[in-house]
Amino acid sequence: MSKENLKIYTDYIEKAGSRIDVFRAVKKEFRIKSVLYPGSYVHITPSLIFSELTYIDSDKRANKFFSQEDDILDHVVKCKEYMENPIIRFLPGDYQSPMEIRQETVDLLISDYAGFVSLHTKQYLKNGGILLAGDSHGDATLANSDPDFLFLGVLKFKKGQYRFHNKDNESYFKRYRNKSVDIDSIMKTMKGPKYSNSADYYIFLKQVGNNE
Repeated sequence: MSKENLKIYTDYIEKAGSRIDVFRAVKKEFRIKSVLYPGSYVHITPSLIFSELTYIDSDKRANKFFSQEDDILDHVVKCKEYMENPIIRFLPGDYQSPMEIRQETVDLLISDYAGFVSLHTKQYLKNGGILLAGDSHGDATLANSDPDFLFLGVLKFKKGQYRFHNKDNESYFKRYRNKSVDIDSIMKTMKGPKYSNSADYYIFLKQVGNNE
């Protein structure tokens, strides 16, 4: 990777973390091949774990970063943790606008510090696909209120790594003193509420038509 791109990437990792152990935990638990990452900026770490990635971001710096295709591919090939040849695609623009992606073709949708990804891009996720969502912007809460998604469990950091847990799902998304969740407020503030039990990452299954 060129010095310029390497600095952009390492600066991001130093600030936000690589989160590679998060993606390892998801891959260990679910069969994932194709991944969509809206609001990715230059976070190419998922390509070290999953072989097919489509990144989306409107930031001009991300567009410049991903324009160095051979540079990025060389880095991924050297560091990837799978046998297949990596496929990397970058789409510049706002993920809330229509994208050149076939609907219901993606195995995993990543929502992390990027707004309401589950709301605006769920049409690209396969029925039976997985949503990985944080709640810093309230997207996990939004997904939990969406009948198209079924809450499967959380990723918990334990003994030096993230692991999937689904033993106490009923304890999540509950507010103190049973206070209600105001979805309208979350939509306006883009901030997840405080819960009596919370996690860094929440896992959902897309199951359109199976919630009756």
